[in-house]
Amino acid sequence: AGSQPTSFFGPACITMAMINVTNVSVLNNPSRFFSDFQFEVSFECLAPLSEDIEWKLIYVGSAESDEHDQELDSILVGPMQASSYKIVFQADPPDPLKIPSHDLLGVTVILLSGFFREREFIRIGYYVNNEYDAPELNESPPEPPLHDRLVRTILAEKPRVTRYQIDWQMPPSLPPSLPNENVPPSLPQPAECGVSSGEMMQQVENMQPQPEPMTH
Repeated sequence: AGSQPTSFFGPACITMAMINVTNVSVLNNPSRFFSDFQFEVSFECLAPLSEDIEWKLIYVGSAESDEHDQELDSILVGPMQASSYKIVFQADPPDPLKIPSHDLLGVTVILLSGFFREREFIRIGYYVNNEYDAPELNESPPEPPLHDRLVRTILAEKPRVTRYQIDWQMPPSLPPSLPNENVPPSLPQPAECGVSSGEMMQQVENMQPQPEPMTH
C-alpha cells in the first residue's frame, strides 16, 4: 500500500518552537500485525540546535491502564542547522503477549512523540484498528489468538496533534516537566492544540473505523 499523509499539520501553536512538524506519512499501511511500523516525518528546524531531538513511538496496549503501554523504539536526530528535514522512523511491532487478550482486537492508539532535552514538544496520536483477515475469525475470535492472522490498519487521515510549550534554552539539569507546568497565561495550553492519549482512548468505543482491505 502507498503512504497516507495526515490531514492536520498547520502552523505551530507555539510560535517560538524550534521544531515545526509539517507532515507525517504513514507507510506500510495497512499491514500484518507483525510488520514494522514506518512513519515518514517532515519537519523544519527554525534555528540551529547543537543537541539531538528524540522521537519515540508508544503503543497503547489497553485503555484500562498505562502499564500495558509499550515503547516500540526511539531515535535521536541531530545536531541540526536551520533547514527542512525528512526522516523515516521504523519500529518493531508490539509484543502481543504483553497486550490483554480482550484488548488485542478492535481500536487502540499509537503515539509518535518528539522530545528535546527530555521535554516533550509534540505528540501525534493515531487510532489503530486490529482485526483478523477472515470474517469468520472476527465473528468468533479464537482462543488463544492467532497473531499471524491479524491485520493492522492505522487511521492515518485522523491524527490528533498536541504541541507543548517548552523552553528550548533551559539547561537540561532542570526538571523536564517544568516548562509544561508553567506555561504563561498568554500562551495557548497544550489541550487547545489536541487531545491526550487518555481522551483518545475514551473516544475509541464511539469510533466506527472503516479500514482499507488488505492488499496482497
